[in-house]
Amino acid sequence: MQNIKFNRKILIACIVIALLIPAYFCLNYYLTSDNRPVHNIAIGFLYTFIVSVTIFTVNIKTFNWLRRKFPRDKKLIRRISSEILLTNLSAVIIVSVFALIFSLAFNHFGNQKLSIVLFYNIIVAIILNTFAVSVLEGYYYFKQWKISLIQTEQLKRENIQSQFEALKNQIDPHFLFNSMNTVYSLIDTDPGKAKEFITKFSKTYRHVLDVKEKVVVLLKDEIEFLNSYIFLQKIRHEGNLEISISIDAHELNNYIPPLSLQMLVENAIKHNVVSEKMPLKIQIYINEEYLYVKNNLQLKTDIPESTKIGLNNLTKRYKHISERIPDFYIEDNEYIARIPILKEEE
Repeated sequence: MQNIKFNRKILIACIVIALLIPAYFCLNYYLTSDNRPVHNIAIGFLYTFIVSVTIFTVNIKTFNWLRRKFPRDKKLIRRISSEILLTNLSAVIIVSVFALIFSLAFNHFGNQKLSIVLFYNIIVAIILNTFAVSVLEGYYYFKQWKISLIQTEQLKRENIQSQFEALKNQIDPHFLFNSMNTVYSLIDTDPGKAKEFITKFSKTYRHVLDVKEKVVVLLKDEIEFLNSYIFLQKIRHEGNLEISISIDAHELNNYIPPLSLQMLVENAIKHNVVSEKMPLKIQIYINEEYLYVKNNLQLKTDIPESTKIGLNNLTKRYKHISERIPDFYIEDNEYIARIPILKEEE
């Protein structure tokens, strides 16, 4: 969340307020009195400018502190209520202190009773401060709205790229050739399995089309899609691919980015040897709000060096929707991908 900084726009606002308020009171004094308080104009400007700058500075610090304390939009009412209360309280204190200083140092308020001066100054400060809080909140949410529009467009582009990569891998000519050969051989030996293969094969495409507009999907939907994908891969690699999924039922209503789990499994299969002598073992489980995809490391030597496009894409998508990001590392001769599980409130 971006902090509102004390910049030129706020300084200009302070100068404008510092000019308008004494101008109003001087004009009012001219219209109702024969005296001409020209000598008070400079002091009035100085008083109003110092008070305005101090109040604005304290307000900015208060806003930034409250936004760190209440970062979620669900706490909006509590945060704005706290802003109004704290900024008005600080405005009352600032006005009182500087009114007393200017009264003692410059006799700025003349023969007027200090309590009456304080009362009117405090009322004006509260009204202007509440208006300033409203303006700053509006400015902040306008900036956040613009940022969210840009992030949404970036996320759409990255989701499209992820979908394209998933589709590209699935319609890879070699994969299609092997899949069609598998179907052809199953038609004679096991027609029921051939039919199931075609059904699962179609589900992989249907799922990609279903999630193309989504930022996150339910974990149970992603696992259902993954099971269809695993079925294809197990038939393709016969008994040389072992995949275990150990996830409690209560975790299935959490969320992950679409196609992320399939991409991690596909990565493991793509970069590692899968053979009778060297079976690939993939474990999928959840631990402390992270989903792990772990496989024994037995890298192929005949494939080009990985560009990590899929992993980088997944990391970028997480940066848009969560403060936590994925980890990818090697430990005890195992490759481990760890991605955050997203709760509904995230």
